[in-house]
Amino acid sequence: MADIRTRILEAADTHISLISQMEDVEHAPFTLEQQTKYLDDLKGTLSSLKTELEKLRKLTSKERKGHQDLRDSFARRYAHKLTGRSEKFVSKIEKEEREYLDALHNERAAEEKERYLEETISETEQRVAELTTQANRYVNLKEQSEQLYKKVFDGPTPEFPEEDQMEIAVQHAKDFFAEAQTRCNNDQEAAKLMVRAEKSVAKAVKFCDEALSASSWDLWGGGTVADIIERDNLSKAKSTVSQAQMLLGQATGLQAAIGPFDDVKVASGHSADIFLDNPISDYEFHKKVKETYVQMRLLHQKVQLELQTQRGRALDSKNNMEDAKTQLATARAELEKVRREVFESVTGIPCSTGTPPAYDAMDSPPALGPDEMHTA
Repeated sequence: MADIRTRILEAADTHISLISQMEDVEHAPFTLEQQTKYLDDLKGTLSSLKTELEKLRKLTSKERKGHQDLRDSFARRYAHKLTGRSEKFVSKIEKEEREYLDALHNERAAEEKERYLEETISETEQRVAELTTQANRYVNLKEQSEQLYKKVFDGPTPEFPEEDQMEIAVQHAKDFFAEAQTRCNNDQEAAKLMVRAEKSVAKAVKFCDEALSASSWDLWGGGTVADIIERDNLSKAKSTVSQAQMLLGQATGLQAAIGPFDDVKVASGHSADIFLDNPISDYEFHKKVKETYVQMRLLHQKVQLELQTQRGRALDSKNNMEDAKTQLATARAELEKVRREVFESVTGIPCSTGTPPAYDAMDSPPALGPDEMHTA
C-alpha cells in the first residue's frame, strides 16, 4: 500500500478542485437558512395584510354607499332647504365624503403593499430555489471531500501525529454527541408521556370527585341511583388511573429520576351492595371513596410536580445536545483544517484561495412590520 505522502500527491489535483468548488458555494447552506426564514416572514406578513385588506375593502364599500346615498338624496336635500338647514346637510355630505376618501386611500395603500410583498416573495422564492441547488451541490462536494480524506488518511499516520490526534478528538466528540442525543430524545419522549399521564390522572380525579358527590348523596337517601353513579365513576377512575400508571412506568423507563409514584387503590364494592343498601354500609363505603379521592389528588399533585421537573430535564438535555453538536462540528472543522495543512505541506500548493464574502442579509428588502400594514 502506498505511503501517506504518495497518496497525498496522487490526490492533490482532485483535492484542490474540490476545495475550489466548495469555496464557491460554501455560503449557500447558511444563506439558504436566512432566506427561507425571510420568505416565511414575508408570507406571514402578506397573509396578515390580506386579512386587513379585506376589512378595508368592506369599509370602503360601506363608506362609498353612505356617501352616494347621502349625496344623491334630493328629497332629503330639498327637505333641509325648506327647513333652513341646508348648511348642516352640506356639512354632513362633506364629512361622508372625507370618510369615504380616507377609506379609499387606506385601501389603495394596502393594495400597493400587497403588490410589493407579492413581487418580493416571488423574487425570494427564486433566490431560495437557486440557493437550494447550491446548498445541495455543497453537500455533495463535502461528501466527496470526506471520502477523499478517508481514503488518503485511512489508518494511523505517524508522520502527521496531529492528524491522528484530531481523528481521536472527532471520534470522542461523535460518541459524546450520540450519547447526548439519546438522552435528549429519551427526556423529550418521557416528558410527552408525563403530559399524557397527567391528563389521565386529572380525569381520574374528576371521576373520583363525581363518585364522592354521589356517595354523599347516597348518605342522604340517594338510593340505588346514587349507588349506580358512584360505582360507575369509580370504575372509570380505576380504568383511567391504570392507563396513567402504564404511561408513568414507560416514562420512568426512559428517565430513572422520575417518580416514584404511590399506587392508588380505588374503592370498589360488590354489585349486591347496591340492592342490600343500608346506612351503615353506605357510610363505610363513603369513607373508602373519600380516601380514594384524597389519594388520587395526591397522585395528581405528584405527577404535576414530576412533569414540571421532567420538562426542565428535557430542556437541559436539549441544550447539552446542542453543545455536543457544536463541539462535534468544531472538531470536524479542526480535523479538516489539519488535513488541508498536511496537503499543503506535502504538495507545496495552497489549498485555499480565500473565502468569498458572506451573504449580506441587508441586501434583501425588509419585510413590512405589523404597524406598516395600517394607515392613518
